[in-house]
Parts: sequence; structure tokens; C-alpha cells
Amino acid sequence: MKFIIFRAILRLFKTNFLIFLLFVCIFAAFLGIIAQSKISMANQRKPKKKLFGAKFTSTLSVALVLFVLTLGAVAGLSIAGLTQVIREQFALTIVTSEKADAKFASKLVKELEAAPYAAKVTYISADSAQQIVAAELGESPESFLGFNPFSASVELHFKHRYAEADSVAMIASQLKKKYGANIEEMQYNEQLLNGVNTNLNRVGIFLLGLAVVLLLVSMSLVSNTVRLALHADRFLIGTMRLVGATNWFIRKPFVMGQAWLGLLASVIAMAVVVLVFYLYIGSEPSASTQVLLKIILAPKRVAVVVVGVMVIGMLIPAAAAWRATSRYLYCKTEELYLM
Repeated sequence: MKFIIFRAILRLFKTNFLIFLLFVCIFAAFLGIIAQSKISMANQRKPKKKLFGAKFTSTLSVALVLFVLTLGAVAGLSIAGLTQVIREQFALTIVTSEKADAKFASKLVKELEAAPYAAKVTYISADSAQQIVAAELGESPESFLGFNPFSASVELHFKHRYAEADSVAMIASQLKKKYGANIEEMQYNEQLLNGVNTNLNRVGIFLLGLAVVLLLVSMSLVSNTVRLALHADRFLIGTMRLVGATNWFIRKPFVMGQAWLGLLASVIAMAVVVLVFYLYIGSEPSASTQVLLKIILAPKRVAVVVVGVMVIGMLIPAAAAWRATSRYLYCKTEELYLM
């Protein structure tokens, strides 16, 4: 019965990815609150138990925060990749004149393919254009006109960096000037291009702001978690300071320890993300899911997420440990009892 309920819930999540992602984030935040409460409780236990309890719950809490941060990074980079794909769908249609022969078309295609701004170049002959229109209309225009009204053309898809109105206009002008009478006209929808770029830029700004907020929240949560974990060691820090230990000697085990625990937490977070994606996608992903996976699993994006989460997972706890130990290093001994 429990397995049937679990399958039903999973099937519901598969119909709406946003509901699934929201549920995961809320569940992770709930577990993070529980983990932080466990840390504060662990600081009041016996010495033999509190060290393991504090480390374990601290690592779990940091892993949950990094889990949400990893999901955000994956979503952001995926949308960035999707933005590139959308921009590369825009095409400039170069219609050749009647004077141009097949040799010119072949030369034009080769030169465009070698150009730094070209993502994809497609040659469409007059007969192919007529067949495409006939398939859409259900009847060939030649049957009632008596001739083929279409000319051969070349479709040029731009790399996402060049899919801007001013860049496209400049390239079109250069091509027209270079090939002159062999090109009849250049066709592209400038208004559509400007509208798409404007909307994509707005999405990019929103995602950047969301990433900054998510990073700041993550830093705050991790800092609070590490501070609670080190609270039980404040008397140890005070004792080491009284016997003449240097500040770096006192800080080093705490800073390095939290850095290694942060690295472990980042590995756990990424492993859980992989598990979540596997449960969501299943063994037989649909065609649209395969396209999305191709964007998400691009080697550069995977490398950025893995390295970024590991670096953040080590730096934030280490910085929080440095700050927490500094607080105990520069306070009076009697103040340690009041903290």
C-alpha cells in the first residue's frame, strides 16, 4: 500500500516539475531547521556525545543548504543553456537571385560555414522550397501558377553571441555588399529578434537576483550552523588562549575541520541531486526530457556546478569557523559563560 501511494505521488510530481521542485526545497528547509535544533541540543549533552552529534548534524544541515543551492545552480545554468538554444533558432534567410547558379550557392554555404558567427547553415533549393510549401498548403503552387515562384535560398543560424539586431544587420549588410547582384534580398524578423532578446535579458536579470539572494541565505544558514557547532568548544578555545597558543594555532583545526566537513556536505548534496533527478526522470525519459538533459548535462555546465558547489561548500563553513573562533578569541574569560 505504501509503495502504491509513493508511485502515485511520484506520478503527480512528474506532471509538474515546479510542484516537485517546490516540495523538495520545502522539505530540505524543514530538515535544515530540524538539524539546527539538533545542534543546539547536542551542545547541552555530555562531552562524549556532543562532539559527534554536533559534527554530524552540522554536516547534515550544510548538506541540505548546499542541496538547495545545487538545485538552483542547475536550474540557472539550464535556463542559460536554453536561452542559447532559443537564440540560435533565429535565422537570416538569404534569397539568391536568378543570376546565381548552383556553384555560387555552394560557395556561399562553404564561406558561411567557416564564418565565426555561423551556428548552422542550410541550403534550400527552389524545388525543396516548393515541396515545403506544398506540404503545408496541401497543393503545389506550380499546379495553379504554371511555374515555380520560389528561388533558392540559404538559411543562416547565428551563434547566440551574434543573435542581436545590430550584429545581424551589420552581417547582412556585409554579405549584400560582398555578393551584390547574386543576392536578391535578406529576410529576417527584427521585431521578433528584439522582443525575444528583451524577454531573455529580463529572465537573466531575475535569475541573477535570485541567485544572489539564494547565495546570501545559504551563507547565513551555514554560518549560523557552524557557529552553533563551535559554541560547545568555546571553553577549549579560551583554555588554549590562556596557555599561550597563537591565534592561528587555535583557529587551524576548526577552520580546516569545517572546510573538510563542507566538502563532504557538498558531495552528499550533489549525490542527493543526482538521486532526485533519477527518481524524477525514470529509466525511460521522454523526448522533451532528453533535450533538457542534453542541456543540463553539458560537460562545461556540469563542471561549473561541481567545482562551484565544492568551493562554496568549503569556503563558507571555513569562513564561518574563522569568524566564530575570532569571537571567542577576543572576549574575556568571564564572557564565555554568558554566551
